[in-house]
Amino acid sequence: MAGLLVLTVVYSAIFLLDIPPLVRRRAWRELLVFAVLSLMGLALGVPWSLGHKIFFPSEALIKFFEPLARLVMGPQE
Repeated sequence: MAGLLVLTVVYSAIFLLDIPPLVRRRAWRELLVFAVLSLMGLALGVPWSLGHKIFFPSEALIKFFEPLARLVMGPQE
């Protein structure tokens, strides 16, 4: 539960520091990209901070490309 509190404080600080300059500059596209990526990170961070096992896309990429790498590079020595 402490991890969720830390996550909330960190994301709140990041939003409070980064959003006002984007709004002042009227950088709406950058604000949208920032918000989407930040919310995706927050959506993955909340279950992880509560101790749930979540799916990381990098694991699927490793499983997909590892046989291809062995084929191209040869067996490991």
